[in-house]
Amino acid sequence: MLPGLAQTNISGKAGLIYTPAARCTEDGNVEIGGHFFPRDYGFGTDNRNPGRVIYMNLTVLPRFDININMLQLFSTDEKPVKQGLGDRQLDFRYLILKEKAKQPSLAVIMSTPTSISPTLLTHALVATKNVKITEIINAEISAGYGSPYHIYRKGSTLENYGLFANMVFEKKNKYRRHKHYLEGPFGGVSLQVRKKYGLMLEYDSKNINAGVYATVLKNWIVQAAVLNAEQITFGTSYNFSLLKLPKRIMKLHEKQN
Repeated sequence: MLPGLAQTNISGKAGLIYTPAARCTEDGNVEIGGHFFPRDYGFGTDNRNPGRVIYMNLTVLPRFDININMLQLFSTDEKPVKQGLGDRQLDFRYLILKEKAKQPSLAVIMSTPTSISPTLLTHALVATKNVKITEIINAEISAGYGSPYHIYRKGSTLENYGLFANMVFEKKNKYRRHKHYLEGPFGGVSLQVRKKYGLMLEYDSKNINAGVYATVLKNWIVQAAVLNAEQITFGTSYNFSLLKLPKRIMKLHEKQN
């Protein structure tokens, strides 16, 4: 199994473009970044506003990730946006199985039910397997299933109620701003070249997306994609380890000892 890369999906989880993956990441790994989404393939009101997702992902325990993300819509002349900060969301990912020679990795992803805008909620099970094609090319193949149900707070930001009040469990297609995000089967493949560059192709349970990514300055990744052969999305992320000291500090520590 190859070490996990910093490449992330639209909401900051290890994955491709819109889909997640069961990629193993090292303990203490932190990823910070953001992704832009176009109007027609976004998560806002009636698909009339483009926007971005800003996130931070932390691997706090072996196999366990915590992801914090914020959805923010961009104001347009046709559809002004009044709120400065968008919907905040907390996601958890647990790696049930680690990848072995004849076994894919398997992860479960769950979003907390405290959001009042469930368009980006993820409740999914996904498996990932790496296949070595040549000495410099590796294929990462993922497939999963997203729940057609979700749990969220049914209400408005103008209403004053408790964090866990107004909880509902319902089918996603009953939500009036339903986006079909990760509802049903999804999957994709990433062709990685020298662990620095890659080509991505995925089916996100609704559309077929294709993209590319590249590693810049070791820990910085940039990526771009075409959604359903119509509109462009792009993003960037930076990762570092909380458990590894910078080289300057390590050298200073070695001199003192």
